[in-house]
Amino acid sequence: MKKYTIALIIVISTFLWLSGCASQNNYAIKVNGKSVSKTVYEEKLNASKAYYEKQGMDFTTDEGKKSLETIKSSVLENMILNELIRQEVEKNKWDRSAPEVTAQIDDLKAQLKDAGNDYETFLKEQGMTEDEVSYYYTFTYNIGKDVAVSDEEIKQYFDTHYSSYGGQDEQVRASHILVATEAEAVQIIKDLNAGADFAALAKEKSSDGSAADGGDLGYFNRGDMVAEFENEAFSLNVDTWSQTPVKTRFGYHVILVVDHKEPVVPDFEKVKTKVAEDALANAQNLKIQSYYSDLKQNADVVYAEDLKPAE
Repeated sequence: MKKYTIALIIVISTFLWLSGCASQNNYAIKVNGKSVSKTVYEEKLNASKAYYEKQGMDFTTDEGKKSLETIKSSVLENMILNELIRQEVEKNKWDRSAPEVTAQIDDLKAQLKDAGNDYETFLKEQGMTEDEVSYYYTFTYNIGKDVAVSDEEIKQYFDTHYSSYGGQDEQVRASHILVATEAEAVQIIKDLNAGADFAALAKEKSSDGSAADGGDLGYFNRGDMVAEFENEAFSLNVDTWSQTPVKTRFGYHVILVVDHKEPVVPDFEKVKTKVAEDALANAQNLKIQSYYSDLKQNADVVYAEDLKPAE
């Protein structure tokens, strides 16, 4: 099974449940009848706050206070998720010392070391223990170990991700002028057709943040922009602008295409081995996510009165 990156560990495993008996009278959540104490919640919340403060977040500001509420919700949700992981591992009697599990933990340690980080320090910063890491890897290994991908699925994965293997997605470089009304956009198009400078008009009239750069949005791929904008941008010829206003939820756009790069597709056979590994990892991840979803949907979760999420 493909090794998981450090980033994935942080996202999914940061708030794993601390082992030990939780007081029935001081619980943060109960998951299928198993209590997780408020002490655990507070320790996890403090670890998370410290992590974000190191990234520069100030929880005394209005923005920081809003972010803190989001973090609190994330802590609770991750506690639920990871209690479900622990329960599932124990219910199925999956071996947390299996070679496949320990190999992935060793890989995590190696990744941390390569990045100049210490494993013990990493655990402390994330409020985790080695046992908690092993629960996570035991769960993901056993859920994903029987997944397989066909040659057709490998090729399909390549066709949608070829830019990751030395290729290049189709790209457009465009500028735009964004205004509030259709009438304004129509007049801008008339001005452009009469010889007005696009960048100058963008600086004068566009309400978008790109106005200072003459409306320049740089290069973007399909899927990066809202559908109406994208459809127009990829259909225009280079050095031409839209002749009718393009309406999106942001307002009315006049779009100028500056450059258009055709896709560059690498030789599939040369990268097939790596594609197969990635396609398998993707299929495993999808199965794991689905398994998570089913566990959560069928779980009996009770929140402490003061920690209930807003409805």
